[in-house]
Order: sequence, then structure tokens, then C-alpha cells
Amino acid sequence: MSARLTHPSITPAGRPVRFCYDGQPVEGLEGETIAAALAAGGIKAMRRTRSGQRRGLYCGMGACFDCLVTVDGRASQRACLTKVADAQQVRSTQPAGTAEDPLQPLVPEADAEPVQWQVDVLVVGAGPAGLSAALAARRAGAEVLLLDERLESGGQFYKPLATSHRAATPTDRQFAQGLALEREVRGAGVTIVQGAQVWAAFSPREVAALIDGRARVIRCRQLVIAPGAYERPVPFPGWTLPGVMTTGAAQTLARAYRVAPGRRVVIAGNGPLNLQLAAELLADGTEVVAVLESAACPSWHQWRPLLAAAYTAPDLLRDGWRFLRQLRTHAVPVLWGHTVVAAEGRADGPGGLRSVQVARIDAQGHAVAATARRIEVDTLCLGYGFIPSTELARMLGCAHRLAPRHLGHLATVTQEDGATSLPGVFVVGDGADLGGSRVALARGTLAGTAAARKLGLGAAEPAKPAEVLGPLRRAECFQQALWSLYAPPPVTLAAVPDDTLLCRCEEITFGSVREQIRAGNDTLAALKRNTRLGMGRCQARYCAATAGRLVAELTGSPPDVEQYFAPRPPAKPVAAGALGFEKPEWSGHRPAITPNLARPVAHAPFAPVHTDVLVIGAGVLGSCLGYYLSKAGQDVTVVDRDDINLQASGANAGSLHVQLLSFDFGAKAQDDGGPAAATLPLGPMSVRLWQEIEGDCAEDLEIKITGGLMVADSEAGMRFLEAKAALERSHGIDAQVIDGTELRRLSPALSGKLLGAELCPMEGKINPLRATYAVARRAREQGARMLRGCDVQTIGALPGDGAGFVVRTSRGTIHAGRIVNASGAWSSTIGRMLGVTIPVKGAPLQMIVTEPAPPLVNHLVAHADRHLSLKQAASGGLIVGGGWTAAFHEDMRLNRAERESIEGNLWVACHVLPALRGLHMVRCWAGMNVNIDGAPILGEVPGHPGFYNAVTSNGYTLAPITGRLVTDLIVHGRTDFDITPFLIDRFL
Repeated sequence: MSARLTHPSITPAGRPVRFCYDGQPVEGLEGETIAAALAAGGIKAMRRTRSGQRRGLYCGMGACFDCLVTVDGRASQRACLTKVADAQQVRSTQPAGTAEDPLQPLVPEADAEPVQWQVDVLVVGAGPAGLSAALAARRAGAEVLLLDERLESGGQFYKPLATSHRAATPTDRQFAQGLALEREVRGAGVTIVQGAQVWAAFSPREVAALIDGRARVIRCRQLVIAPGAYERPVPFPGWTLPGVMTTGAAQTLARAYRVAPGRRVVIAGNGPLNLQLAAELLADGTEVVAVLESAACPSWHQWRPLLAAAYTAPDLLRDGWRFLRQLRTHAVPVLWGHTVVAAEGRADGPGGLRSVQVARIDAQGHAVAATARRIEVDTLCLGYGFIPSTELARMLGCAHRLAPRHLGHLATVTQEDGATSLPGVFVVGDGADLGGSRVALARGTLAGTAAARKLGLGAAEPAKPAEVLGPLRRAECFQQALWSLYAPPPVTLAAVPDDTLLCRCEEITFGSVREQIRAGNDTLAALKRNTRLGMGRCQARYCAATAGRLVAELTGSPPDVEQYFAPRPPAKPVAAGALGFEKPEWSGHRPAITPNLARPVAHAPFAPVHTDVLVIGAGVLGSCLGYYLSKAGQDVTVVDRDDINLQASGANAGSLHVQLLSFDFGAKAQDDGGPAAATLPLGPMSVRLWQEIEGDCAEDLEIKITGGLMVADSEAGMRFLEAKAALERSHGIDAQVIDGTELRRLSPALSGKLLGAELCPMEGKINPLRATYAVARRAREQGARMLRGCDVQTIGALPGDGAGFVVRTSRGTIHAGRIVNASGAWSSTIGRMLGVTIPVKGAPLQMIVTEPAPPLVNHLVAHADRHLSLKQAASGGLIVGGGWTAAFHEDMRLNRAERESIEGNLWVACHVLPALRGLHMVRCWAGMNVNIDGAPILGEVPGHPGFYNAVTSNGYTLAPITGRLVTDLIVHGRTDFDITPFLIDRFL
């Protein structure tokens, strides 16, 4: 049986094309996607994971990033959104990144600056909500720009026919309504841009997008966000096999591209969309083996919701009965109260799915083992409900709430017209909260009208509000009735086997996550840092809700809005090369005043604690202090107002610096560079201590001492490096300047335009997401207490020298003999509690990480004249930083990367490592650097016996030596290394 579907009213419109996939010829139609052409050819396996497993089409809408392929040397192209072309070379593997098999640039060379567009109303998303919002705003007189990532307007609901096919007349009401609405929108004068990737919203008036490979910045007076939703994950053994896909993906193949998702299909989930898919596949000749519905079969006992549904949307209820009749006619069983418990097949080859195990579920959501049976299939379609795409709204800081349906998900808090907590921002449709297409249409109209009204356009109110509010009330009533009729048993994750994948991208299992939760890492942020959960290309879309539910089940703690991962740009991975624009340089780090960024960590009060030493701050330095002090026999307590490793340390890039940064030497340096130069001997000592800690912890901290390269692209830069290296050698640092030939021998992927570099063999990298937790765990094993969610509020010194302190915290009172202030950028706040001025400021800095890449750079790379730090992590991702400024975002209550810093950082990085233009930026986040004068502040504060400081910039590198020196002071009253240059006395 051919995988291409036929219909008397639909004919192919695209010319036949031929391309190669993994060396094999494949036939396609111009206008269809690579995924559709592969499915038509019976090919299911696409992306290869790091472990060698194969993945296939899953979401079908560009959200999961499991269908990635390389197209003509361009890596990580989404097969579900990339159209076929004649003679394309498509493969399932990434380029090797060598001269013979390079990473081709993903987009054309960037212009000098991103193009700026001005518009009255910007609408993001061209589904029912976005189209109706754009139409209403335009009819009111606003200039409207509508951006949509998909290849055609209509969104997941309308799913218009692709340009590979044509139909003389629409084949059903859904098609007809979508086409009519799009024609209205275009006819009204709305500018629609398809294939536009909105990758960030930096403010309600500034939105960044990638259009035709070019960066665009849209300045809008009103913003309407209508991004739709994606299908929620349902993990079970084998759910990542090629051949397992969402109902939406299968419907896109069948409706938009006229391709069957498989030969023998089982459809499982919750809701009538699965019945629609089954009926449509049957009508097109595809064999549907069974439909599994997790809800119990509706009965006449549910007459109230049935009556409500019949009254508010009789046409939709008739559609449902028609679908069921079609299934009965074709003898397709609808198994009510059933679910899939496992998918079976091969993930290490092209075979994919072979069979599924299904079972009845009881009222508590548990599978009844005695009812399990196996069904041979090659395709499994899953449709268990949706999760709103809240990324842009959360990036802006719009208020959100937790919606309890299914796993639970975040929903944007809006008024009836979509207005959010931020003036000028509207969020409508299923991207705000789930409600269906008719609710989306009505709310979209209200939002577009309201946005125009905010601009002083159109009538004060809709001419006939009943024309909008009436349909909205009926649609809302119908949706509630539908949810009542299809109420599923509660979701429970207790029976999911430990070896089942929870995070598809990073291949993190339920067992590893459960182990971390039981070890006390029971927040999503801690799980992310300890396991890499949520760090992949899908950016936690398909694991965050599940992990949040798992935490709640294992800890008994109710889920909370604050538990979800902080929203960071980009909203989806974006081509790094498209965003690089040269920016002016400056000296050092730009200091900023940053408020308390701690998120609520609920913990019960404790009885008064008595301890020899209290360490305030449980980042890497506080953890190292806990480690060394407990090792020395001290009774030590480490407290943090947040979770362990959750602020500056947990956002660190993991560089192990030994040579001076470029702005710590010469004319750019603070205090002529003297304090920074005095710090030089600490670097090698601390790196060696890190290696000792790794051995003691018996855990791989991914320490790689591969050497550092500070590159130069000018003769002046080379002279700067010669002078800097000479100073460093005078302080015992192994440093030498090499020419361009030697540089290219050591690191061939670096730009051929570089004239040379300073090589410092002792530099390297460490995984800060492992190291801090490992040190903290070892400290606990040695007897240290680690108390999180413990905000220090007051410190009182007891009368008499050395009498100790009474410290009052948010959880209780601590009596401490001595205190060590290890609060990093917030150390001055702690100092003020004792009347001590500590000249420390914070400097929010951004970091960027790319998708995993082939081996490109082994060294820690910096630049002589520009802000840059670049290295490749064990995961393969390139980590790009170097001191580019981030800023505190009041609405989000966190530090966030700025667009101009992202652009400037990527421009420098791409010029040093051209292969970066062939990769996508996956995440950009903000950390916190400590600004002093280039040197640490260590030791006891004069006039305040027992109060010590342990504060340093370059904190991750220097944490062990700083912790060791302060421990020696406390335990022995002296250090073997002269710390005079680091005493606070220099500021008094």
C-alpha cells in the first residue's frame, strides 16, 4: 500500500523531486517537508542521539527537535519544517566539523546591524487566535504585522493543505474555515510573514525574530502573543522509538501533506481529536487497529454535560458521533478506559516501532496487569492533551498560574480580552490556557480590538459585543462539558519504570531523577544542574511538567509556579551566526546593584542551632569552606537563602583561569592591575586543589586541564600578549606567546586570521553543575550541615572578644562562634548587618551555550582585545561568555541577558571560531560576577573578632584555595601563603 493518500478532490501540485537520505535516493514533492517525503517513502528513523539511539518524527510542529537532519551540510534542520528540494543531500548525522566535512553556515553572513521594523500591533502566531486578533486590530485601523513559524498560516487547528497539493474546493468545514479566515486577514491588509522564528521578547515593545535567515528587531506599540500549544508528554517504555508520534504530527502528515503516518496504526490518548484522526485515516485507506481512550465511556448518567455540549456546539457533537460511526463501520474498536503501557521495537537501527502493549486502567490511573495485551503496529499516535506555549509570555515576566489539568501546566493570567499583567501585552488562544479553537477565535477578536483601542483606534467597544461574547460563552461552556465527558483518571508516575526516559533530549531516565530527588535535590532547578534535565534543544517542553509532577509525588510538596525553569532566550534554538553584530568594547565588568534573587524554598523552622563556624552562602565557595572546615574537625553550618548552587555558582560557565583576563592587565585594569597580578599565584594552587577534591569525591567533575589560549588578531594585540606573559612569568605562571602557525597546529578550527596567542598550559575547565554539588555532598558526609531556604536577617555580636554571634534567619536562630561571609556579590549586605563596609558589587554577566557540536576546540579560549571566553563542554556544547553585561529584569525578578550583549558576544565568538556559524544557540542565561579591585577579600575583619570574609572574583577557579586559606586562618590562626594583599585592611 502506498503511503501517499488519495482523495477525489485533492491532486498533487508540486513537481516530483529526488534527494538523497543517508546515501539512498528518496522521491518527494516540491512544497512538502523532508519529514513528509521520508514518511511517504516508509522511512521513520531520523536523528541519532549521543548514545546512538534513533529518533523519528514526534511532535510534527518543530517543538521537540527529534526529527533533526543535516541538509547540504547545514546541521540540525527540523525535517518537519524544512521543505524538500531537488538534489538535496540529507543525512541523519551531524557534520564532523573538519575541513573535509565542515559545519556549513546556517544562514547568510549577517548585516552590520539587525533590521528594525516599526509597527502598531505585532501578533505572534497565525492560528485561530492570532488570525482573529490580527483581523480585529487591522479593521480598527492599526498597522498589523503577523509572524508565524510554520510554513503556512492556520496553526495546529486548521492545518491547511501544503503547497505540494491543491484542492478544487475545501474537503471539509475545518479546511474551509481556515482558508476563509486567512483570506479575510490578508484582504484586510495585515502583513503575514511565514517561516518567521520569534526567538525572544526583550520587552513589550521589543521582539527579536529571524526571517529568511536575517535578524529582525520589531518595535511594536502593542503585542499580541498567540503561540498555541504542544501535546503533553506521556512517558512509558519505548515512547521515544521512531514510529511513536503525537496525534498532531500524524494529522499534519495526513491533512497537510497527504501522507499516511504508517501502515498499521494505534491511536491512544484522551479527547475527541483522536477520534477525528482515526476517522480521517480510515477515510483515506489507512489501517487503524484500535483507538485507546483513557477516559471511561460516557454514559447517560452524564446527561448534564451531554446536554450542555449539545446546546452550545451541536455541530461538534454531531461530528463526534459521526467519527464513532465511521469507526464502528470499519470494525475499529474504541477501548475506553485503556492506555499504552509500553512500545516495543528497535531504537538502534532503522526498524523503529514493532508493537505496543496496552492495558485497562483503573479509576486511580493504574494499569491493570491482568488485562495487558500486545498489538503489532508500526505507528503509535499519542494525544493526551496539550500544554500552552508560555515561553514568550514568561520571558516578558507576565504573571502565571498553575493549571491542574493532567500533569499540571503553567497558564498565563489574563483578562477576558487577553490582557496580561504587563501593559500592552495580550496573550490569547491555547498559548494562554487551553480552551479550544472557538474560544481562541473569540478571545483573539477581543484582544485585537483591545490592542487597537489602547492606540486610540476604532470604536470604544466592539460594535456588537454580543457577536463576540455570545460565541465565547458558548465555546467556554462546550469546552467544560467536553472535559467533563472526557475526564481521565488522575495521572500517576509511580509505576513508570526507572529505565524509562524522562528527558528525551538529554536521555535522562526516571531512575536517575528519582535518585536525585531522594538525595535532596528536589527542585527542578537542582535536578537540572545535577542531571542536565531540560538542557536540550526542546528546552524542557517535554520534560518539565513531568519532572514537576514527579517531584510533587515523591516529596508530597504541592507544585508551584516558581518551581518551573526560568524563561531564557531563545524561545527555541536559533542560528548563532544570524545574531552576531559588532559592538563597542569597554573595560572590565559593568557593576550593578542586584536585589535578592532567591526563589522560595519551603522548609520548616528549626530549633536553635549551635555551631563553631557559620558560613553564609552555599555556592561553590561556601561549599568549599564547608568541605575544608569539616575536614579540619570544625562543627560547621552552611546556610543559603536559596537552594545550594542556585545563584552565581550555579550559573557559572566553568572556566579555570590562571592567566590574567585581558581587562586585568594594562590600561584597562583596575588600580593599574596590581591587585589582579598579586592574585596570580592562587590560580595554579587552586586548580591543583580542584584535582584533589575530584579524587576525594570519587566523582568525575569533568576537569580538563587542556591549556588556555588568549588569541590576538592584530600586531598591537600580539604586543599586549608579550607584555602580559612577561608579567605572569614573573609571578611563576607558565605562559608563552605562540605565532599563528603554532596556533593553527594546536587548534585548527580557530580562525585563520588570528596572528597568534598566549598559551597558558595550566588553564582548563570544570563542570560547575557537578562540582559544587559534589563538594557539598562530601562536606555533609564529613559532618557539615547545609541549610537551604535560610535567609540571614540579622547578625548580633555577643559582648566580649570572641564571644560569638547570634544570627536570626528566616527559619530559626543560629548561635555561631565565628562567621564566614561567603555571599559573593551580596557580601556587602551581610557586612552591613555588623556595620562593616565591604567594597563588593555584583556584575550580572551573560553566558551562551550552543547545541552539541563535534569536537572543535580543546582549549579555554579568550581574546586579547575583546570580551570573550569560549570552551567546549563534555556535552559537546560550546559555552560562550567573557563578561558581556546582563541586567536585572524587574518583572521577571531575575538577571537576564540583553539583546545587544548576545549580539556582541556572538560576533566576537564567530570571528574567533567560524564553525560557530554552523550551530544553533540553545540557551542564554545570566550569571553573577563579583567586582572588587581584582583581588579577593580574605580574613578576619579588624574590630570584629570572629567575623571573616571569603569573597573573590574569578570565584569558581579560586574557590578551593580561598576556602583552604580561610580554614587555615580559623583553625590555625595563620596561613602558609602570605595573604596580606587580600586583607580588607587595604580598603580601611
